Amino acid sequence: DFWVDWKDRQWWPIVTPITTITFCAALQYYNWVNYRQPFGATITILALGFGKWIAVYTSWYWWSN
Repeated sequence: DFWVDWKDRQWWPIVTPITTITFCAALQYYNWVNYRQPFGATITILALGFGKWIAVYTSWYWWSN
């Protein structure tokens, strides 16, 4: 195929870590430059995990009721 669908399963192992690291690095840079916090990437991962947990929980709750 000429156009690669980003949702295609063969690209998940490649795209997911790259986007996760890029997003964390960008927020780490922002937190370091503006607030001098050395743990911006950790906060980012915790926030993403918490947001994912809330999304899964609410989706399951709304779907099951």
